Amino acid sequence: MRDYENAEIAPALPLVEVLEPETNRRLLCTLRRRFTLASGSERCLVLPVDTPIDVLRGEGLDESEDLSDIGDDELLQILPDMNRALAMRGFLLQRSAFCMTVRGPVRMNEDDALEMDTGGDEPNEGVEVCTFTSGTSRYLVYAPLNPVLLITNEDPETRLHEVCFDDADVDEATLQANLDAEYEMLSEPEDELFADVAD
Repeated sequence: MRDYENAEIAPALPLVEVLEPETNRRLLCTLRRRFTLASGSERCLVLPVDTPIDVLRGEGLDESEDLSDIGDDELLQILPDMNRALAMRGFLLQRSAFCMTVRGPVRMNEDDALEMDTGGDEPNEGVEVCTFTSGTSRYLVYAPLNPVLLITNEDPETRLHEVCFDDADVDEATLQANLDAEYEMLSEPEDELFADVAD
């Protein structure tokens, strides 16, 4: 039997808020790591606490089926039906900064992953959260299979984070090394303590 009393518990990762200035929306994230660029500037890698999602038009149950992205106007029209469908599956839809998220347990299992060709350079990989009908169309809500890491800059006064787009200070070697290290950590199996409890 495992000695739980003397087991080491990993320290909790700090929580930070990412701000989208244009909308004033926020996204709650865990701070995964800080790193320093060659220029001396500091950047962070943060991971959303809740699960980022996207929605495509199309049922998504057949790999050969055509799926298509939707625009903001169409998204606004289908939001009530989407919210209802997610709630019926036990999820809370949130209009977070930079993306939509759901609160609730999403099963992120590679065996259940869908490969969705939307006409881009590479097909998207994700797991189905739900499908629903709105008007005369069917839609697929999915969560990207790979963790969504955001590169941010922290405001020293407000402690809020802003996503770094087209960051001139970023040197690719430092950024890629930190991204690779973080993705490797995120791909490791769950802590042994939780694995034992699950058994």
